[in-house]
Amino acid sequence: MPIMRSLVISSIMLVVLVTTLKAQTANESMAADFSGTWFPAGFARRSPDPLPFTEAARNLLAQYETEFELTDDPGRFCIWPGMPRALWGAPFVVEIIHRPQDVTVYFEGYGMYRKIYFADHNPPEPILPTAMGHSIAHWEQDGDQAILVISTTHLLDYPYMNRLPTSSSATVEERWRLENREGEDGEFNRYVVAEATLIDPQVYTEPVQITATAMHRPDLNVLEYNCSRTLWEEYLMERGLQLPDLDSLP
Repeated sequence: MPIMRSLVISSIMLVVLVTTLKAQTANESMAADFSGTWFPAGFARRSPDPLPFTEAARNLLAQYETEFELTDDPGRFCIWPGMPRALWGAPFVVEIIHRPQDVTVYFEGYGMYRKIYFADHNPPEPILPTAMGHSIAHWEQDGDQAILVISTTHLLDYPYMNRLPTSSSATVEERWRLENREGEDGEFNRYVVAEATLIDPQVYTEPVQITATAMHRPDLNVLEYNCSRTLWEEYLMERGLQLPDLDSLP
């Protein structure tokens, strides 16, 4: 009997091991690798256009437009656009580092940084709302296409009414995929396509769809983007201050 019991337990453990390995293999075969440097292929598209503001949000927009000028732009003061506005569209390089446990995105514009955690790798709990929010991802299969599905919550509010405003209750659902497209020169190039759905009932009467595409550009690097230096220089000018010129020293 002890021998038989040991054989049964061993068989069960073997079945569990094989099942786990099959699941891991299936997940790995489903996955795509988004690693690399990318450059936006035009501006992101969104619909509907114009934005479907609620009546209360339209009133805020009207008030905003009477009180704020075009130069009163948060970007001038280094305010991160955050999600979903950060999706590649502005003409800056984006670098993606894709690991089994997470995806890290570095945006040259504003020096922004985003972390996307995979649900099956013990992701951390959100602590505070942030411009990029808390993003959890998993894989889905669409035919022979691997789709990275990302859910983002815990976003800071973005009350700039002329720049796709969002409340702190907004959520974003994304679907990323890779595509090979033939260019005019007959060469095929790789693209990452992100389709996002913004859901924010406090601001919009229906979901807002955003599509952003970036082309693989291994010849490019992420450069330093120092927005705060300009603010510092403006402050020095207002104070009539001039910093020492160390390069002029003998």
